[in-house]
Amino acid sequence: MSSLEGGKITMKFKLNLTRNFELVPEGTRNLEITEVKITPSGAPQQMRLTMKDTETGATIFNTYKFDNNTSLWAMGVMLNIALGIEDGAEFDTKDAQQLVGLVLSCEVAHSEYNGKNYANVKKINELVGFVKKEPATDVASMPGTDLADL
Repeated sequence: MSSLEGGKITMKFKLNLTRNFELVPEGTRNLEITEVKITPSGAPQQMRLTMKDTETGATIFNTYKFDNNTSLWAMGVMLNIALGIEDGAEFDTKDAQQLVGLVLSCEVAHSEYNGKNYANVKKINELVGFVKKEPATDVASMPGTDLADL
């Protein structure tokens, strides 16, 4: 819930440290790429995809590390399937946002680490679609909108 205090918008939320979120189910799943982060921004070392199961809405993360040959190979396979980038071609991380909205058929498996269960993308099968994103609306620029009323 947000509120306006002293001219500043504030928000209160309840912490959830129990990790009781839903795992993406095991098996063949359609996953939409909802976010791509290249970190750190000054000297990129990895690309992290946030993916959402199109049926359950559960979230899974897939990280590709740039200093690991196996991870680079897996990223290359993903880029070939998702964007059609051919073997031997270059990919510039500034173009990574092209992945957002793509829906990939993936094989998901569960694993346990330190007593906690995790969902992992084991294989990317094929590109199955694209979710069109509506452009973000800048509330402050909308006619008749006064931020003081929010």
